[in-house]
Amino acid sequence: MNIKSLRIVMIMSILYYMTSPLFAQHTSPCGHDHVLFQWWNQHPKMKTQYEQTLSLRQKTKSENLGSRNNKIIIPVVFHILHLNGPENISDAQIHDQIRILNRDYQKMNADTSQVISSFKNNIADVNFEFQLAKLDPDGNCTNGIVRHYTPKTNWNSSRLEDFTYTWPVDKYMNIYIVKKIDIAPAYTFLPGIGIPDYADAIVCESWLVGSIGTATTANSRVLTHEIGHWFGLPHIWGVSNAPGVACGDDDVEDTPITKGFITCTPNNAKICDTNIVENLQNYMDYTPCKLMFTNGQAAYMRETITLGLNKRDQLVSEENLIATGIIGDKPCTTLANFYSIFSNICKGETIRFFDQSQTGSDIYNISWYIPGGTPSFSKDRIVDITFSEVGEYEIKLVVSGPNGVDSLSKFIRVLDGNNGIKAPVYYAFENGTLPDDIQIYNNEASDQKWETLSSLGAYNTEGCIFLNNATSGGGSGAYFETPFYDFTDNPKPNMSYYYAYAKNSDNQSDTFRIEYTLDCGKTWKTFPGISGPNTMANNTGGVTSNAFYPDGAQQWKKVTLTSAFQSLFKNKPSVKLRFYFRADPASSSANNIFIDEINITNESISSLQQLDESNIDIYPNPATSEITISIKEADANEIQVEIANLTGQSISQIIPSNQDGSNTNFMINQDGMMKPGLYIVKIKKKGFLDVVRKVVIL
Repeated sequence: MNIKSLRIVMIMSILYYMTSPLFAQHTSPCGHDHVLFQWWNQHPKMKTQYEQTLSLRQKTKSENLGSRNNKIIIPVVFHILHLNGPENISDAQIHDQIRILNRDYQKMNADTSQVISSFKNNIADVNFEFQLAKLDPDGNCTNGIVRHYTPKTNWNSSRLEDFTYTWPVDKYMNIYIVKKIDIAPAYTFLPGIGIPDYADAIVCESWLVGSIGTATTANSRVLTHEIGHWFGLPHIWGVSNAPGVACGDDDVEDTPITKGFITCTPNNAKICDTNIVENLQNYMDYTPCKLMFTNGQAAYMRETITLGLNKRDQLVSEENLIATGIIGDKPCTTLANFYSIFSNICKGETIRFFDQSQTGSDIYNISWYIPGGTPSFSKDRIVDITFSEVGEYEIKLVVSGPNGVDSLSKFIRVLDGNNGIKAPVYYAFENGTLPDDIQIYNNEASDQKWETLSSLGAYNTEGCIFLNNATSGGGSGAYFETPFYDFTDNPKPNMSYYYAYAKNSDNQSDTFRIEYTLDCGKTWKTFPGISGPNTMANNTGGVTSNAFYPDGAQQWKKVTLTSAFQSLFKNKPSVKLRFYFRADPASSSANNIFIDEINITNESISSLQQLDESNIDIYPNPATSEITISIKEADANEIQVEIANLTGQSISQIIPSNQDGSNTNFMINQDGMMKPGLYIVKIKKKGFLDVVRKVVIL
């Protein structure tokens, strides 16, 4: 074949491959190379560590590899991450995947008859058997399939901290099933590269699991490939290589040097050496006709176990097979479990709960107890409950099976998104006071919560809300929520706030975001365009290992949300916000963040004039008795003064007391009956934007 013809064939092959089902969403069928090189770029010493493990392996000819008559059993757990969409695949689809793995790793696939003659006598029976675990890490009953309702189903491969569901890797092979991966349909890490235990797992998109349900036979060997990686096998073209780039060696004696293939062309499989046929039908290649492991690859994977890389030897030990319920008759403990798509709903709505209990048997009894709900009791596996009143409700499930009785309670918040607060609303946390309608939550394992400070605030005010990360360490996260706001007649809602924040170290990777809900907290979305912690630290506290507390106005930054806030919320009847911060889970230390002066306004008349605030004088402030508001305004009838509490709710209207030349005076607390505390003064003039000031009664 001449050069031109060869080039045409290669282009056509690539086009065919890139338009195949496996390439409909991604540019590579396996993300293993991507995460491996990313890890080594971040941790170069780990590459040296891996190369040292290679020196422990011996290249041995396949005929001297020794007996593989002893079957190796691998306990498996599937973690299905879902949002109740098609990614929440059935148990039957998981069982079908286990069948395929055992077929491929035990040379029971009938299509070995299609292996080309050059490799017909070198098809390995790896003699691995994969079984779903029957006991979880705590000895509870399990079927080896655990479902997690989480947005992590849209998987970000760069976030190792998202491997939060991993069971101990010395006991289970963990497989994460997700909806979408950002880099490829599936990936895992090689053992021996120093990856943390919790990330020592396989991740695969749901449509590539098994051959039934949402999957197809054509793509059913993706996990056969990934598990080869998990037991140490690189791609057939080598570790420090890429498919189709250069001829490479995978460090296995009986797999010929190859560039790798993307199509099945057995008659043209002599690329790197015209005298040697390459193993394009290998499970560790990229062809759609993957049919086999070689005997050398089988030995390589079993050697990974022998060397104890990533605790693979403990995984397959008899002791662990007993501990995970694979062999023996160790009884399991009944485990009650259930989930709901939502944790918050609006009053009057219905919420569905799904039983996920494990008893070691398909036959067991359940009882739901839902005081305040309709119905308040049920024995169905799936139950729909309606709540007609606002409140926090306990949902209790009691499960009775052959291995005992267990119960589990969870709570749901029922909210009323109607009758929200109208703008303007102002929160100053003055004197360390938490407004009644600001709610503080912690939805993570730590005890860390937002709290108020009375000693400092933005621009020398006295009071703010902060998260004391300097004493809690890394990984802690919490949020605080606003009440509902009604922007029905507000075409230009706006919000501003101040923050102060410092990073503990240069490589700190904290998380800050503002979230919002328009449906009573059933779904939360991230408000766009908020600066991340790096920018926040640069703007305010910088980087310091000391506990950060802002020591002046220069360490506070004002943020004003205008266009995005208006486009999202204009004329919306029910808007709730929350501020969320999480310290870097990979770090043992963190630093403090402060929020103050949250101001929610109605800018629908912002195009009109602004009152000249230099013409407004308030004195004395603070005061123990009366306070004078003097406004340079000739016509007293043009001005209104309103006193409001911290949530913006009006307390009283103040009429002019007297007029002194061009000044109109308003008197506050003339009778001395106002309670000590912080109040908001709103100075209004028709056609002008309100002026908002604070006054303090001592």
